[in-house]
Amino acid sequence: MAKPALSTELVREFVGAAHADLNKVQTLLAQEPALLHASMNWGGDDWETALGAASHVGRRDIAEWLLSKGARIDLFAAAMLGDLEVIKSTLTKYPESIHARGPHGITLLQHAMIGGEQAKEVVSFLKSLLNIEEKGSRTMIVVENRIEVRVGFAEAVLERFKTPKSVHTFPGFVRMDVLHAVVSEETEEIRVCTTWEKEEDFQAWANSDSFRHAHTRREAAQGSPHGQGQGHGHGQAHGQGQAHGQGHGQPAAEAAAGPIVGNKVTIYQVVVSHLPESAPVESGAN
Repeated sequence: MAKPALSTELVREFVGAAHADLNKVQTLLAQEPALLHASMNWGGDDWETALGAASHVGRRDIAEWLLSKGARIDLFAAAMLGDLEVIKSTLTKYPESIHARGPHGITLLQHAMIGGEQAKEVVSFLKSLLNIEEKGSRTMIVVENRIEVRVGFAEAVLERFKTPKSVHTFPGFVRMDVLHAVVSEETEEIRVCTTWEKEEDFQAWANSDSFRHAHTRREAAQGSPHGQGQGHGHGQAHGQGQAHGQGHGQPAAEAAAGPIVGNKVTIYQVVVSHLPESAPVESGAN
């Protein structure tokens, strides 16, 4: 007889805990071993396992514990953990995998960067394949977190951006722009754009204790892995989503329809900037 499907709420709790709380992950897995391979759809086909959650926030302790219990290692976890042999062998055979993206659209290189000192060789290897100068470019970057919400809920999310956050005091931070638009009868869009002097400054923030503490406080307060988008360029607003695990073919009605439809994080290089005073004066202009 087939086992009953895992509840969406239980999978959400387990994957959410894997971002920050090893003790809770251990407790929940002891209660329900099938959670080890379960994944959560936060919306927009954004699937995330507990291992994926631990990997993109750099929680080596949680990732290694899950792997010790039999979690299926993937390229993103290997990058964060600094497993150069796995990365090299995989990309040698499947070179296009370097462009693959993990949960929330986070790249393979970003996973390696958040792995810190133990993943430095992986970072260097990936940069060499991507033809990125190892010393880094001083070109400014813009980190965009695009958050899609159901109509009527945007104001609650926007409220969180009305006061400065700790990110605004971080070295290399230039500015934050929060954009809002109604894109259809069903959804509204919020784009949180942070500008940084260089990518290394953003990565330093993403690896900082300040980031981790703020991230953990939001999770504890909101009961979801990323809260509702306080925004510093990291994808942190997932909504309710659907679970995918043992017996995953449950009716869609089981998944609560939360306000956050989905989100996507993109890092852009600032290639050209034109300021008003730099515009040439055309001959014959009044």
